[in-house]
Amino acid sequence: PIGYLTFPHLITYEEGLRLQSYLVNRRHHINQQLKEGEDCSIRDIICFLQHPPTYTAGRRIRGKSNEDEKKRLMGLGADYYETMRGGEVTYHGPGQLIAYPIIDIRDYNVCLNVRCYVSLLEKIIIDCCSKYDIKANTTEHTGVWVGNDSKIAALGVHLQRYVTSHGMALNCNTDLTWFNHIVACGLPDKHVTSISKEKNRTITTDDVLPHLIQSFEQYLSKSLVPI
Repeated sequence: PIGYLTFPHLITYEEGLRLQSYLVNRRHHINQQLKEGEDCSIRDIICFLQHPPTYTAGRRIRGKSNEDEKKRLMGLGADYYETMRGGEVTYHGPGQLIAYPIIDIRDYNVCLNVRCYVSLLEKIIIDCCSKYDIKANTTEHTGVWVGNDSKIAALGVHLQRYVTSHGMALNCNTDLTWFNHIVACGLPDKHVTSISKEKNRTITTDDVLPHLIQSFEQYLSKSLVPI
């Protein structure tokens, strides 16, 4: 099985990075143990959490963002981080369900490279949205969309010796006005949406989590168990 962690409180982005670093190192250690004939019942772990208001810059612009822009965004009351994930600037915050899978993709026949793994995550999100009768899809742009112009989930992943980190951010009942302060993912003519906005009622991350877990189980062909 795959273990999963949930948290009753907001996790700062920095705490999330430290947690992922620990779990990636743990997974590499397990790989070494497997070579030596030892095994572990829970090899892979997925973290489900929410961040406080945070803007993050991905690898495409890491080191290129100017200090004024950083100060402007932090002046709104948000944290700001440059990260190792793929992609450009995006927003994370309460009401957005984050999933950070720390898995070795070699254990899953469905994906053996980054593009294939991202495609798998997209399918998982699309399946989860379908539980709410939301017809989500992919476009030529990264992420999951409703139609061609409204992004409902962002993706950005990092791969280190076949072990994944970072992952997906699905808007459930996110305050979408935070996105007004950035060109989300570098696409000025696109918009963002959420499950709540699409259904015109409040649907929380707690509501969505069981459905997202089911979608992970379906597409990874393994059960998820709380740890």
